[in-house]
Amino acid sequence: MPTLKTFKSGVQWLAWSGVLALVSTGGWLVYIQTRNRPAESVALPVVTVERGNIETTINESGTLELRGQQTLKSPAEGAVEQVLVRLGDQVKSGQPLIILRNPDRQTILANQQLQIQKQELTLARNRQKVVEAEEKLKVAKQENQTNKQLQIQKQELTVARNRQKVVEAEEQLKAEEKKLQELEALDQRGFIPKNELRTQEEQVRRAKTALWEAKLTVSSDTIELQNLQLEIQNTQQQTRDKIMQAESAVQDAQLAVNNDTREFQRLQLELQKIQQQLQNNVVTAPINGNVLDIKVKDGEGVQVRTDLLTLGDSTQELVSLQLSTLNAAKVRVNQSARISVIGPNAQTFEGRVQSLSPIATTSSGNESQSSSQQAGQATVSAKVRLNTPSRKLIPGSQVNVEIVLQQRQNVVVLDTEAIQRSEEKPFVLVRDKQGKAQKKNITLGLEGLTNVEVTSGLRPGDQVVLPAADSKSEPGTPTVPEDNSTEGNSE
Repeated sequence: MPTLKTFKSGVQWLAWSGVLALVSTGGWLVYIQTRNRPAESVALPVVTVERGNIETTINESGTLELRGQQTLKSPAEGAVEQVLVRLGDQVKSGQPLIILRNPDRQTILANQQLQIQKQELTLARNRQKVVEAEEKLKVAKQENQTNKQLQIQKQELTVARNRQKVVEAEEQLKAEEKKLQELEALDQRGFIPKNELRTQEEQVRRAKTALWEAKLTVSSDTIELQNLQLEIQNTQQQTRDKIMQAESAVQDAQLAVNNDTREFQRLQLELQKIQQQLQNNVVTAPINGNVLDIKVKDGEGVQVRTDLLTLGDSTQELVSLQLSTLNAAKVRVNQSARISVIGPNAQTFEGRVQSLSPIATTSSGNESQSSSQQAGQATVSAKVRLNTPSRKLIPGSQVNVEIVLQQRQNVVVLDTEAIQRSEEKPFVLVRDKQGKAQKKNITLGLEGLTNVEVTSGLRPGDQVVLPAADSKSEPGTPTVPEDNSTEGNSE
């Protein structure tokens, strides 16, 4: 019996030992298998890196207006006689728009024109007096001189002619005396008869007589010439007196003309002023454009600077902005902009910044401001011009303007939500060929609202794992793209 009990105890101990060995071996095998089994893949959103455009912008609201938009005001007090245009009409520069009525000025104009006509007659009459006085002066200068001068000239010719006769008589006498000497020599020799000598002597006497008469005539003519010259000298004083009187008459007449001319010019200036005032009664278009608003009607009374109508050039549309000083410091002329009506699914129109005020102003509460500005806050005025007229936006309405401050085109772009900034340098988890998430440092460039430029660290086609708060996304984690993973980046 003791042997049997010992045997049973040994068998029981062996059985328990075998069970324990099996359990230990099975646990070890389970541990080894569990340790060498690959980690389970995690489904995470994945985005594919692509090239695209990125930009930074600011949004402002402004008021749409047309180029040259302005409200014309009444230049004077009166009444509207006739409105010549209708809403929406296209008008040209200089075209009459509204006629104002002022009867008093019409009467003043007629009286002024009558005074000018009277002054014109007076001026013409005095100018004629000047002509007459100048003619009298001319006559006075020539009077008693013209006839005497002619007589003197005639006498001088006579004296000259008679002096020539004296010369001719002297030559004739010399010729006759020479001939007489020759005949006397022949007579002494007896070659000629005596009567021929006596005839020649008679010719010499006649030549002497002719010379004496010629000299006497010259003397007489010279005395007559001197008498005429003395007569001219005696009449010079009388002529000077008449000239002085005539010159005085000319000066008086010219003075009267000058005074009348100045008075005429003064009346003309007054007439121009009155005509200008009457012309102001016709309100004309200062620009080519469209009639946007008419604020008066026929027969309505107006005061000085009463609003009449509003014009604007529809060929160019502008948006007037009031920028905060912070945003204004970022804006530059010629930056591109996008304009749209404030509201959902609004059509967008392209434009550019046309002007930016160099100073900031403080607006009062009753002035038009951007919705983001408050009364009393300093703002900077700016204008944005649409590249082409929209023909849809309404002048005076509020529109949204998105100004592009910076822009990069055809660069590597990544969603901002894919970038992890928990360390000193930004990094992303890139899904490798084995599907595991690998950490990769990146360098960032221009950052937009929803995406950012990656200047180094990524290439187009890389798959970046988006971090998820409820999923494990650590380096080395096997990943599979979720069904709704993003395949690219929106620009």
